[in-house]
Amino acid sequence: MTSKKPRPFADIAERLKWHREKVVKLTQADYAEAIGAKRSALSLWEAGTQRLSLDGALSIRKKYDVSLDFLYVGNDGALPMTLRNAWRDRP
Repeated sequence: MTSKKPRPFADIAERLKWHREKVVKLTQADYAEAIGAKRSALSLWEAGTQRLSLDGALSIRKKYDVSLDFLYVGNDGALPMTLRNAWRDRP
């Protein structure tokens, strides 16, 4: 029997991974470098096993204009219109 790791932050992970892969189209290593984080930390955030740190979220906000409301609670109304539409139109 295999046990899955709990993913208490899966919702945050989904939004973060979507932004990295679909919007800015960067590898984990490049995205982590762009926001001043370690790739290993980004990997855990995207896995949903650890919560995105406040420092990481603030770096993403500063670099890419992605609101903390979106990253942490999924409020897409706080995103710029183009990002909001892309989020809502994802499959």
